[in-house]
This record gives sequence, structure tokens and C-alpha cells, in this order.
Amino acid sequence: MSEDLFYNRDRNISGVVAPDLLSSLGLTPVYGSKVDFSITTFSYETNDSYYNTIPSSLNSLKASYKMRYDVSEINAQKLTNFFESKSGHLDFVFSADNNVYRSVSGFCENYAINHINNQHYEFATDVSVDQAPNSLNWSGMTFLNHTFQNFALSNSYKKYDIVYTGVNSNKLNNFYYCSGDHTSSAANSPTGLSSMWTQDFFFDPDISLQNDVKLDVKKVEFKNSFVLRIKTKNNIAPVNLNYKFTDINDKQLKCMLHFLENKAGYRRFRHQIPSVYNRPKVFMCPQWSHTWKYFNANDLDVSFIEDPLGVIPTDT
Repeated sequence: MSEDLFYNRDRNISGVVAPDLLSSLGLTPVYGSKVDFSITTFSYETNDSYYNTIPSSLNSLKASYKMRYDVSEINAQKLTNFFESKSGHLDFVFSADNNVYRSVSGFCENYAINHINNQHYEFATDVSVDQAPNSLNWSGMTFLNHTFQNFALSNSYKKYDIVYTGVNSNKLNNFYYCSGDHTSSAANSPTGLSSMWTQDFFFDPDISLQNDVKLDVKKVEFKNSFVLRIKTKNNIAPVNLNYKFTDINDKQLKCMLHFLENKAGYRRFRHQIPSVYNRPKVFMCPQWSHTWKYFNANDLDVSFIEDPLGVIPTDT
């Protein structure tokens, strides 16, 4: 007697009904989950290593949420059924952490189940958010759960507070970041002579850091002879950086995430490298990753690309 095992493998669990049916992704991920941000751009290089970078679309900034859940067998079945019901092409609304991020619509790329022991399963999934035009939501942000706040005089501000001024014609260029605790006045306002606010990347990375500078020169390799090196352009030593910020609290994290999302992966900003180099530079940050470490402690990794032109446009 043969058993018929012919069925559509789009779904691997059958008979899941309420209350075992998840209508939304409401389970809370555990520490160790992370989210990676990256941008897709069109770039081309001109003379002397200068280059132009243009976002590929309104949805060029993308997020990949790598969520992990420690669950029982029934909850592993619920999650499996939920993600397979979306068939890889139906979006769903979820929130990784309401304290840090807004609810967004994403797509399940894949999932994995680690069968640890009886009633102990580790469920991991990748949720891709690639249809979120973040530049259109300039005030409230698309990913970050941020409360919009106008700057006001005689207010008490704390380091890493974020305010909006309205002094610049481009709305994206009106956000300022508090560099230290103070009570606001005209003198220490964002445009004051003794300003306590900045639009530079002023955050201090971990002390142990490493950067690699490649000197960009042409090589002519003569057959069975020697190599001739020729300097054909200027700006041959751009400094690209990878910073790590370990165990930062939620307030600093949200300030940094706001800064990075506002720059959207392609907008330039000023940054002074904290050691060795003594000349200020202009960078872009095309990718960054946030990992939930434990309560009120996070890891953030950022990747900077130097723009050798050293100019920050005021209208982009």
C-alpha cells in the first residue's frame, strides 16, 4: 500500500487555525538580532579621483532585518506558517523594536529553524524592506521612531538631542545634533557663535580601530623586467573608514541612526578623524549595521567613503 505524499510545497504545515494562526508578526525578537542598512547608487569617477554618486531611486535606501526568536514548538509552527503564507512576495507590517524603529512593511526572504531541544527552538528570519522612500518622510523618518522637535530658546537640552531649525531652504539640512548638556540661548543655538549643536559626525568610535589606505597610482609592467609606477592624478590617498560603536545606549543610538538615515547613504557630511589625521574630511556612509546587544546597549558598525572633493552641497 502506497502513501500519497504529493502536495504543493509552498506550505509545509497544514491545519493551522486560530488561536494558533498569527495574523501579524507580533512576537518579540531576542537580543542578538540585527538590521543592516545599505544604499544602491549610480556612481562614476571623473578627473583626480573625484566622483559623483546618485541614488538609484526613491527606494534606494534598503534595510535587511535579521530577526531571531527563541520559541516553543507551537510558536515555531506559527512563525513557519505565517512566513510561508506570505509566499515570499506578499508584504507584511512588523516592528523590530518600537523604542527604536517604526513599523514598516517588508518581505520574508528566508527563515531557518534550529531545533535545540524539547520545546526550545531558535527561529531566524531575514525580512527585507526595499520599498520605503525615506527621503519623502524627511520630518518623521521612515525607519527610526523619532519625535519631531523644533529648536526653542530657554530649553534644557541633553547630549544627543535632535532639533529642527528651519534656517536652511533644504528641509533635510535643518536637523542639528546636541554636542553637550545645556540650557539653550541665542549664543549656543544651532547658528550661534558658541553653538552646542552640530551637523558633523561628532560621535566617538571604539578606541581600537584600523583603516587601510591604498595609494592609487598607475603601473606599467614591462615583460620580464621591472614595474614602472606613474602618478597620473591627484587625491591618490583617500581615507575610507570602518567604525565600531560598542555598547552604546539607546539615546546615542537613535541620534546616530537619525544622522545616518537623514544622510540616506549618499549625502555628504563633515567628520574629523579622532587620531593621526589632522585634516577635516568629507564622507558618505553607504552602509551601517545595528545589533541589539542587551537592554539599553547596542552595537553599531558604520562604513565611510571619503569624498576627495571635500564639498558639502547645500541643496541636496
